[in-house]
Amino acid sequence: MPSLSQVEARQRAELITVRNTRITLDLGDQHGSGESEFGSISTVDFDATPGAQTFLDFKGVRLNRVTLNGRPIDTSAWSDERIALTDLQSTNTVVVDGVMAYSSDGEGLHRHVDPADGKIYLYAMSFLDAAPRWFACFDQPDLKSLYSLEVLAPADWTIHGNGPAVKDPSTGSGPLTRWTITPQQPLSTYFVTLIAGPYASIYSEHDGIPYGIHVRASLGDALQREADDIFTVTGQCFDYYHRIFGVRYPFGEYHQAFVPDFNAGAMENPGCVTFRDSFIYRSRATRAERASRAGVIAHEMAHQWFGDLVTMAWWDDLWLNESFAEYMAHRCCTEATDYPLMTEFGIVRKAWGYVVDQSDATHPVAGNGAVDAATALQNFDGISYAKGAAVLLQLASYLGDDVFLTGLRQYFDDHRFGNAEFAQLVACWDAAGGVDLDRWTKEWLLTAGLDTVQICSLADGSRELVRTPPEQRPAQRLHAVAVAAVGDDGALITADRAVVGDLGQPVQRPDGAVAMVPDAHDETWAKIRFESADWSALTARLSRISDPRTRVVIFNSLRDQVRDAELDPQQALQVIIDNLGSESEDVIAASMLTFAQRTLAGAFAPVAQRASRLASVHRLADEMLAAAEPGSDRQLIAFRAAITSQVDQDQLDAWRREQQLPEGIELDPELRWAVVTRLCSLADRPEIIDETLRVDTSAAAQVNAARARAALPTAAAKQAAYRLLTEPSDLSAYELYATAEAMFGYSAEQVALTRAYALRFFDDIAGTAEFRSGWVLGKVPSLAFPMAITEPEVLARADRLRTSIEAPPVIARVMAEETDPLRRALASVQRFATSAN
Repeated sequence: MPSLSQVEARQRAELITVRNTRITLDLGDQHGSGESEFGSISTVDFDATPGAQTFLDFKGVRLNRVTLNGRPIDTSAWSDERIALTDLQSTNTVVVDGVMAYSSDGEGLHRHVDPADGKIYLYAMSFLDAAPRWFACFDQPDLKSLYSLEVLAPADWTIHGNGPAVKDPSTGSGPLTRWTITPQQPLSTYFVTLIAGPYASIYSEHDGIPYGIHVRASLGDALQREADDIFTVTGQCFDYYHRIFGVRYPFGEYHQAFVPDFNAGAMENPGCVTFRDSFIYRSRATRAERASRAGVIAHEMAHQWFGDLVTMAWWDDLWLNESFAEYMAHRCCTEATDYPLMTEFGIVRKAWGYVVDQSDATHPVAGNGAVDAATALQNFDGISYAKGAAVLLQLASYLGDDVFLTGLRQYFDDHRFGNAEFAQLVACWDAAGGVDLDRWTKEWLLTAGLDTVQICSLADGSRELVRTPPEQRPAQRLHAVAVAAVGDDGALITADRAVVGDLGQPVQRPDGAVAMVPDAHDETWAKIRFESADWSALTARLSRISDPRTRVVIFNSLRDQVRDAELDPQQALQVIIDNLGSESEDVIAASMLTFAQRTLAGAFAPVAQRASRLASVHRLADEMLAAAEPGSDRQLIAFRAAITSQVDQDQLDAWRREQQLPEGIELDPELRWAVVTRLCSLADRPEIIDETLRVDTSAAAQVNAARARAALPTAAAKQAAYRLLTEPSDLSAYELYATAEAMFGYSAEQVALTRAYALRFFDDIAGTAEFRSGWVLGKVPSLAFPMAITEPEVLARADRLRTSIEAPPVIARVMAEETDPLRRALASVQRFATSAN
């Protein structure tokens, strides 16, 4: 079906103004046909150019009735998910009575039956163009409307949405209750949400703002454990944003609903933010994981101002919503909570963006256009989030906080509850005193790719800080960085400011320095390189370097040198082995253990060498495990790595039976499933999946079981998994994702089992566009991409799909992003094949 184009949206916005939308939902019958369908009536009041014609978006199962200004419209006017509206008056009312389908893919009105207790949970996800899947509307971000919802639902259900939920007392004590939700401020369609079901809830209040946290009843005990931390972070974020934005939160109540099968990390619906429910930890979590959750809470709250209070006019400015929220979240958590996040930003978020920015899928942060809504979703990536946040960090430094925040406050005042474009934000910064913003915009927002920044020795013995733009995407950019000298003990002797562009900048190396580090504080967006002697000196004492930001820069450079086939993966692995045991930051330790196992002992290793490299990773994990304090986060991180790198089936079986566990480790549900999945990847043991399911009846267990089944090293298991990925099925989205993750294993045995499927994959996955859409259409091929089969023929077939004019756009974009790591892995394996033997 057609995705709304920007041209169509602009034309419709010129014709109509939406004033009010009333939605009536009948969710009372949850049996029989009520398990798959529900009734939805939309009444939309709007003004229009008299005599004009337009269309309403409706993605229902059946259309019962449509009236326009009291006049019936033939249901044949509904075609291609649009209802034609003709002969409009200056003021109009359209009423659409339809039947909608519950979804199982996390979009529209999603219905989940919790296998733990059989209870039913609903939530609505209207982003990006999913709103018409549960109510008829003019679905584009610049046609804001006041909303009211009337919901008929079982009497024991909790109901919440974008405004206060009020129970109708006239429904009495019967089996059904009627609720009304009336947000007080206008909303874009993609913000409208609802949660409905027997949710476990905890309520509180902060600074006059009513709070609520909601989760499935089977996670109620976990919610009790996590609520204090969530409420604390939420309050700290509100206080911080109120102070720096100068505008109070404008949407009344603030509910945070942690819902099942959620595709994104979270969604910033005003007044009722939805999160994936894995953030309510049913098993033990590390402080770094809670810090990550705090970052998501802060990110979604930042959207309440930037995105919700002022909304982009069209999806081509989606980057600004996400870049801004990403930047503000890391800043807020670092300055206002107990979870400083700038180390995580460098080692996790920026590292994600660096990979995308060097791939065929790279694009400028801004100015990409979005010809339609579906195209916009394709650029929802590490550039829109991490690179955008990194350049905003530089902008705030360049402008100074006074100008940066004064401009933001003016922007909120000027466009409150309306829509705006990036140029209007720049105008506010200009008015606040910003200088030369056009140059900054052209340099950082309208160009793609990564510069290389390094210190070079010249013939006369002097040194210069130099910038080299990417050969295929040359651009002029300025980098403001700290250039540090590192002493023999790892301390930073000096950290001098420098700005480098087309001309090199002189660098002084002080006495006592063993190496120099450009961008020692991890401030810019660039590949960092070192001269050979400096690299050797730094990697020899990496664990002793005092500033974690500098260690992040060095570790990111190591990863990037591996991807560029400049550094032998075996040597990179040795650097990690030599230094990671003494790393003080858990987020760095966890990230680099994952890189060592999945990349250095995975796709970037010849198949014949993967077992020996994995054994090296396992020895490192064992050493870290032995050195860690019992019960500490470091012990848990090391034990997780020990599980996934373990090849001793007897040891895994002992752990599964809760025997021979290290002191301080308890086998919680997620650790148990990690052991079961690893054991299943090594041996045909389907019975232990069933045995574990008898103990763990949760929805998470169903997902873990799907992963373990797909990991089984048998032809039958791989055939079953492959069919689930490439053919229609009743599996939930999460079970599909888990199946995709385990389809192509990295061991020699798994590669032999799945090579034939890797060669078929690219023809078959393109056909999934016939029965999948939205998030699932792109996420399944991304997770299932056969990176483990590092062979030229696999790359050739991926390239053919990537460049095919017949490839579905979403899948072609996934191929552009995923073929680049495969191409790099193949180049690395070919270059360093001799040293690997």
